[in-house]
Amino acid sequence: MAVVIADAGPLIALAKINQLHLLSALFTTVAITQAVADECLRSQTSDAVLINQALESGWLKCVDNPVFKHPLSRSLGLGEQSSIEYALQSDAKTLFILDDALARKQALRRELTLVGTAALLFATQRKGLLADAEALIAELNQVGYRISVDVIAQLKSGLL
Repeated sequence: MAVVIADAGPLIALAKINQLHLLSALFTTVAITQAVADECLRSQTSDAVLINQALESGWLKCVDNPVFKHPLSRSLGLGEQSSIEYALQSDAKTLFILDDALARKQALRRELTLVGTAALLFATQRKGLLADAEALIAELNQVGYRISVDVIAQLKSGLL
């Protein structure tokens, strides 16, 4: 399954807690649009360095921004818009790793498949690639990436 990271948030979040490699362990193809890459690499932070290393190593692929053919909310950032448009034009089955609420609504309205960062971490734990998803979510909270307690409870109980 091809994966498009629709917004920079999940990518940056995983890099901040040094878990970006989980994506390559889970998926054969991980791609981001040029707009998302630009957003991720804008700063000289350690997470930007890790994302750049993933791009240079080739397991994280950067694809050109598509020509926009579908009406999308102007409230979305260019990264979200380009990723949704890319998926709509792609022949391959695409999974979004997406946390932004408005972008999630737009993707679901277009019947695209998506998962959030927390769900991804729990899936990684279920596959035995990660010992404790909740500990990583706590780390994410410490670096300013908020995941609701309700979402965590639903993921633990298998409702999400």
